[in-house]
Amino acid sequence: MHNMANEKYILCDSSSLISLTDTCLETILRFFHRSNVLFIIPPSVEYEIITRPLKMTMKAYQFSAMRLKKLIEDEVLMKVEAETDAPAKEILELTNSIFFAKGKPLHMVDMGEAEMIALAKSLKIKTLLMDERTTRMLVEAPFEIKDHLEEELRVNVMVNSSHLQKFSDIVSGMRVIRSSELVAVAYEKGYFDNFGADKKKMLEAALYKTKFSGCSVRFDEIEEFMRIEQ
Repeated sequence: MHNMANEKYILCDSSSLISLTDTCLETILRFFHRSNVLFIIPPSVEYEIITRPLKMTMKAYQFSAMRLKKLIEDEVLMKVEAETDAPAKEILELTNSIFFAKGKPLHMVDMGEAEMIALAKSLKIKTLLMDERTTRMLVEAPFEIKDHLEEELRVNVMVNSSHLQKFSDIVSGMRVIRSSELVAVAYEKGYFDNFGADKKKMLEAALYKTKFSGCSVRFDEIEEFMRIEQ
């Protein structure tokens, strides 16, 4: 299981925070905050999860936004600005010119994810909380992406190895966790203990809920989590 004992800063993207608030599990962030873990977001994420939804006429979108806004007010979530424009653009160009199908570069990463990686690099943050699958795979297992793309597109996918190497150097030492892993670690640390004999059932339900709220966790991974958490 993921060891978070020495984590003090975790950089979060929109997808993970939306998964957690949609499942009413954002109190997990407060739970870790009590052990001095700080959750960091860049301004673009604040705009996406708070500012923009609060301007929308659809009141339902404001439900998560209000709760996330409260996390910022309570300093559980912290917005950090850093000059990342140039590095983010470089990361964007790199990541979107690693894989080629029929001579055309395949689009892998959007500006939001590129900004996250640039900010992590500039703040020397090693742990990223991100539910978005492609960026996580790029950081952790790029060649699995190649296999996956070949299967999906049914063509040979070429890899620009010098671009991949440059990107791997940038993200060296970084790791990506998903909201599902955060839930599992919280369980280990006692987050669900007040459910007594039902706490394991509660963990399973919470993992399924994060899956259906957009976290890219597979059914077999949930089963694996449940096997580990005896």
